[in-house]
Amino acid sequence: MPRPKGSRDTDYEEKRRELLRKMTHRIMRREVVRPSLRDLAAAADVTVPTLRHYFGGRPQVIEAILEECLRLGKAGLDAEASSDLPFDQSMRDYARNLISALRTVHQVRLGDIFAVSLAEGLLDPQIAGATLRHIFDPTVETLQARLDLHVERGEMVSIPTRPAAMMMVSPLLMACLHQDQLRGAEMTPMSLDDLADQVSAAFVRAHAKAI
Repeated sequence: MPRPKGSRDTDYEEKRRELLRKMTHRIMRREVVRPSLRDLAAAADVTVPTLRHYFGGRPQVIEAILEECLRLGKAGLDAEASSDLPFDQSMRDYARNLISALRTVHQVRLGDIFAVSLAEGLLDPQIAGATLRHIFDPTVETLQARLDLHVERGEMVSIPTRPAAMMMVSPLLMACLHQDQLRGAEMTPMSLDDLADQVSAAFVRAHAKAI
Protein backbone atom coordinates (compact mmCIF):
# COMPACT_ATOMS: atom_id res chain seq x y z
CA MET A 1 0.00 0.00 0.00
CA PRO A 2 1.52 3.36 -0.96
CA ARG A 3 2.54 5.74 1.80
CA PRO A 4 -0.02 8.56 2.32
CA LYS A 5 1.03 11.82 0.75
CA GLY A 6 3.08 13.94 3.15
CA SER A 7 3.75 11.16 5.66
CA ARG A 8 7.36 10.70 4.53
CA ASP A 9 8.10 14.34 5.27
CA THR A 10 6.58 13.98 8.74
CA ASP A 11 8.53 10.80 9.47
CA TYR A 12 11.72 12.40 8.17
CA GLU A 13 11.39 15.46 10.40
CA GLU A 14 10.50 13.36 13.45
CA LYS A 15 13.54 11.16 12.90
CA ARG A 16 15.74 14.19 12.33
CA ARG A 17 14.61 15.84 15.56
CA GLU A 18 15.14 12.64 17.53
CA LEU A 19 18.70 12.49 16.23
CA LEU A 20 19.21 16.12 17.17
CA ARG A 21 17.88 15.51 20.68
CA LYS A 22 20.34 12.69 21.30
CA MET A 23 23.31 14.54 19.83
CA THR A 24 22.47 17.72 21.74
CA HIS A 25 22.54 15.87 25.05
CA ARG A 26 25.90 14.36 24.08
CA ILE A 27 27.65 17.53 22.96
CA MET A 28 26.37 19.70 25.81
CA ARG A 29 27.94 17.37 28.38
CA ARG A 30 31.32 18.74 27.16
CA GLU A 31 33.12 15.48 27.95
CA VAL A 32 35.53 15.98 25.05
CA VAL A 33 36.69 19.18 23.43
CA ARG A 34 34.91 18.63 20.13
CA PRO A 35 33.15 15.32 19.50
CA SER A 36 33.80 13.92 16.04
CA LEU A 37 31.12 13.05 13.53
CA ARG A 38 31.61 9.43 14.56
CA ASP A 39 31.11 10.36 18.23
CA LEU A 40 27.90 12.20 17.38
CA ALA A 41 26.63 9.33 15.26
CA ALA A 42 27.27 6.93 18.14
CA ALA A 43 25.37 9.24 20.50
CA ALA A 44 22.44 9.21 18.09
CA ASP A 45 22.61 5.40 17.70
CA VAL A 46 23.11 5.64 13.95
CA THR A 47 25.94 5.25 11.47
CA VAL A 48 27.98 8.12 10.06
CA PRO A 49 26.38 7.65 6.59
CA THR A 50 22.94 7.96 8.18
CA LEU A 51 23.99 11.16 9.91
CA ARG A 52 25.32 12.51 6.62
CA HIS A 53 22.02 11.61 4.96
CA TYR A 54 20.04 13.73 7.41
CA PHE A 55 22.43 16.64 7.87
CA GLY A 56 25.62 16.54 5.79
CA GLY A 57 29.10 16.94 7.26
CA ARG A 58 30.10 17.89 10.80
CA PRO A 59 29.63 21.68 10.37
CA GLN A 60 26.09 21.07 9.14
CA VAL A 61 25.38 18.74 12.07
CA ILE A 62 26.56 21.36 14.56
CA GLU A 63 24.52 24.07 12.85
CA ALA A 64 21.43 21.84 12.97
CA ILE A 65 21.98 21.30 16.71
CA LEU A 66 22.28 25.06 17.34
CA GLU A 67 19.27 25.79 15.14
CA GLU A 68 17.21 23.28 17.11
CA CYS A 69 18.35 24.90 20.37
CA LEU A 70 17.04 28.21 19.04
CA ARG A 71 13.73 26.65 18.01
CA LEU A 72 13.25 25.15 21.46
CA GLY A 73 14.21 28.38 23.19
CA LYS A 74 12.23 30.78 21.02
CA ALA A 75 9.27 31.07 23.38
CA GLY A 76 11.58 32.14 26.18
CA LEU A 77 13.32 34.67 23.95
CA ASP A 78 10.01 36.11 22.79
CA ALA A 79 8.91 36.57 26.41
CA GLU A 80 12.00 38.70 27.09
CA ALA A 81 11.57 40.95 24.03
CA SER A 82 9.24 43.35 25.85
CA SER A 83 8.34 44.53 29.33
CA ASP A 84 5.69 46.77 30.84
CA LEU A 85 7.95 47.62 33.77
CA PRO A 86 9.67 51.00 34.13
CA PHE A 87 13.13 51.17 32.58
CA ASP A 88 15.13 50.54 35.74
CA GLN A 89 12.97 47.63 36.88
CA SER A 90 12.86 46.20 33.37
CA MET A 91 16.64 46.12 33.12
CA ARG A 92 17.08 44.52 36.51
CA ASP A 93 14.38 41.98 35.64
CA TYR A 94 16.08 41.19 32.33
CA ALA A 95 19.52 40.80 33.91
CA ARG A 96 18.26 38.45 36.60
CA ASN A 97 16.20 36.45 34.11
CA LEU A 98 19.17 36.01 31.78
CA ILE A 99 21.40 34.78 34.58
CA SER A 100 18.68 32.42 35.78
CA ALA A 101 18.18 31.06 32.26
CA LEU A 102 21.92 30.53 31.76
CA ARG A 103 22.29 28.63 35.04
CA THR A 104 19.04 26.69 35.42
CA VAL A 105 19.50 22.97 34.81
CA HIS A 106 16.95 21.69 32.30
CA GLN A 107 17.62 18.80 29.94
CA VAL A 108 20.15 21.18 28.39
CA ARG A 109 21.52 24.19 30.28
CA LEU A 110 21.58 27.47 28.34
CA GLY A 111 25.05 28.30 29.65
CA ASP A 112 26.33 25.05 28.16
CA ILE A 113 24.73 25.94 24.81
CA PHE A 114 26.62 29.24 24.81
CA ALA A 115 29.87 27.56 25.85
CA VAL A 116 29.67 24.88 23.17
CA SER A 117 28.54 27.24 20.42
CA LEU A 118 31.29 29.73 21.31
CA ALA A 119 33.98 27.03 21.28
CA GLU A 120 32.72 25.57 18.02
CA GLY A 121 32.38 28.95 16.34
CA LEU A 122 35.80 30.17 17.38
CA LEU A 123 37.58 26.97 16.39
CA ASP A 124 35.81 26.37 13.07
CA PRO A 125 35.11 29.23 10.63
CA GLN A 126 32.47 27.04 8.98
CA ILE A 127 30.46 27.09 12.21
CA ALA A 128 31.08 30.71 13.25
CA GLY A 129 28.11 32.03 11.29
CA ALA A 130 25.80 29.42 12.80
CA THR A 131 26.92 30.41 16.30
CA LEU A 132 25.97 34.00 15.57
CA ARG A 133 22.70 33.25 13.74
CA HIS A 134 21.25 30.75 16.16
CA ILE A 135 22.69 31.60 19.58
CA PHE A 136 24.43 34.96 20.04
CA ASP A 137 22.51 37.27 17.72
CA PRO A 138 19.01 36.14 18.79
CA THR A 139 19.98 36.89 22.40
CA VAL A 140 21.20 40.38 21.53
CA GLU A 141 18.24 41.06 19.25
CA THR A 142 15.79 40.08 21.97
CA LEU A 143 17.17 42.70 24.34
CA GLN A 144 17.46 45.17 21.46
CA ALA A 145 13.71 44.86 20.86
CA ARG A 146 13.09 45.53 24.55
CA LEU A 147 15.34 48.58 24.53
CA ASP A 148 13.60 49.93 21.43
CA LEU A 149 10.35 49.96 23.41
CA HIS A 150 11.96 51.93 26.22
CA VAL A 151 13.28 54.45 23.70
CA GLU A 152 9.81 54.76 22.17
CA ARG A 153 8.33 55.38 25.64
CA GLY A 154 10.83 58.15 26.28
CA GLU A 155 12.47 56.29 29.15
CA MET A 156 15.80 55.66 27.41
CA VAL A 157 18.01 57.98 25.39
CA SER A 158 17.78 57.54 21.65
CA ILE A 159 20.95 55.68 20.71
CA PRO A 160 21.71 52.63 18.54
CA THR A 161 20.20 49.88 20.64
CA ARG A 162 22.09 46.91 19.21
CA PRO A 163 25.49 47.94 20.65
CA ALA A 164 23.70 48.93 23.85
CA ALA A 165 22.17 45.46 24.08
CA MET A 166 25.61 43.90 23.62
CA MET A 167 26.97 46.10 26.42
CA MET A 168 24.28 44.74 28.74
CA VAL A 169 24.46 41.08 27.75
CA SER A 170 28.25 40.71 27.63
CA PRO A 171 29.19 41.03 31.33
CA LEU A 172 26.25 38.86 32.39
CA LEU A 173 27.15 36.11 29.95
CA MET A 174 30.86 36.28 30.75
CA ALA A 175 30.20 36.09 34.49
CA CYS A 176 27.99 33.02 34.12
CA LEU A 177 30.52 31.23 31.91
CA HIS A 178 33.26 32.19 34.38
CA GLN A 179 31.39 30.81 37.38
CA ASP A 180 29.86 27.68 35.85
CA GLN A 181 31.44 26.34 32.67
CA LEU A 182 34.96 27.55 33.62
CA ARG A 183 34.38 26.57 37.27
CA GLY A 184 35.27 30.00 38.57
CA ALA A 185 32.85 29.43 41.45
CA GLU A 186 35.40 27.02 42.92
CA MET A 187 38.26 29.56 42.82
CA THR A 188 36.79 33.07 42.80
CA PRO A 189 33.09 32.80 43.64
CA MET A 190 30.81 35.80 43.22
CA SER A 191 27.15 36.61 43.71
CA LEU A 192 25.60 36.69 40.26
CA ASP A 193 22.40 38.23 41.63
CA ASP A 194 24.46 41.13 42.96
CA LEU A 195 26.22 41.36 39.62
CA ALA A 196 22.88 41.51 37.80
CA ASP A 197 21.78 44.40 40.00
CA GLN A 198 25.09 46.26 39.53
CA VAL A 199 25.20 45.82 35.75
CA SER A 200 21.57 46.81 35.25
CA ALA A 201 21.88 49.83 37.56
CA ALA A 202 25.00 51.03 35.71
CA PHE A 203 23.26 50.54 32.37
CA VAL A 204 20.26 52.59 33.52
CA ARG A 205 22.47 55.39 34.85
CA ALA A 206 24.22 55.54 31.49
CA HIS A 207 21.14 55.36 29.28
CA ALA A 208 18.09 56.61 31.16
CA LYS A 209 16.55 59.72 29.64
CA ALA A 210 16.70 62.75 31.91
CA ILE A 211 13.28 63.93 33.04
